[in-house]
Amino acid sequence: MGQTIFVVCRESIEALLVIGILYAWMDGREDAKIGKKWLFAGILAGFGLATLLTLTLIGVTDLLGGEGRTWFEIGMLAFASALIVQMVMWMRVHGRTLKKEIESGLEKSLQDEKNWWGVFFLSMIAVGREGSETVMFLYGSLLQLDSIASYMSFFMAVAIGLALAMVLFYLLKLGGRVISWKWFFRVTEIMLLFLGASLLLTASEKLLSGPLAATDLPSWVYSTMWNMTSVLSDGSILGNLLASLFAYRSQPIGWDLAVLGTYWITVLLILKWQSRDKSAPIARAITE
Repeated sequence: MGQTIFVVCRESIEALLVIGILYAWMDGREDAKIGKKWLFAGILAGFGLATLLTLTLIGVTDLLGGEGRTWFEIGMLAFASALIVQMVMWMRVHGRTLKKEIESGLEKSLQDEKNWWGVFFLSMIAVGREGSETVMFLYGSLLQLDSIASYMSFFMAVAIGLALAMVLFYLLKLGGRVISWKWFFRVTEIMLLFLGASLLLTASEKLLSGPLAATDLPSWVYSTMWNMTSVLSDGSILGNLLASLFAYRSQPIGWDLAVLGTYWITVLLILKWQSRDKSAPIARAITE
């Protein structure tokens, strides 16, 4: 539930960021009333795209059986992990000029084409992209929905995440007097990278227990490195939350450490390479 709340909240705020820029840009225009209709139509279309992706993933998962379904689940979880890393890197690079790029693009669209399709597509892409990413990141959680109670718990977490996103977005729009955009995105970027590690670890565990189960692997792969069950079991409420958000394992095996080590070394190398570019964080998208 904690993973669902965090992902929905974080992705919703990114969508609200773009929608907020579009809304503020139109607010002072004479034809703003028409533009806002296109804006809200784009938002609805974006929700439609995200819903279509959700139904497609569920449908494909149900159609596949046995080993095919296992490989599909592993692939989707690994892809979601890679998508998180790509998204964090993209936002770090493009955040500084996001607002100016959106506004200049809209001005050019209205001048050249004399219509509001630019607003429609931008709002649709913003909502559709963040909604699709949310579905991808929560794919593992969707697989566990097998009862009315689990569905109710999931949708309750989604509702809490959306409500929290609106509250946080309002506080962030106060201009940093309550919460700083800079620190908000810095903290959530770190949490997203940990979530990426958690998704990759889950995919690797499915790989080890499934397709690789019959493979003769070295003994260290299955050896328990340490046991923290007496301190904090990953079967407890807190332990389960840490497991879903931060890849915590109370009894990690060598395979777990190898996968997490490879993930973090790769991420840190990408961050080091990216740090050569002096791009500012996304926080400036609001203040500029």
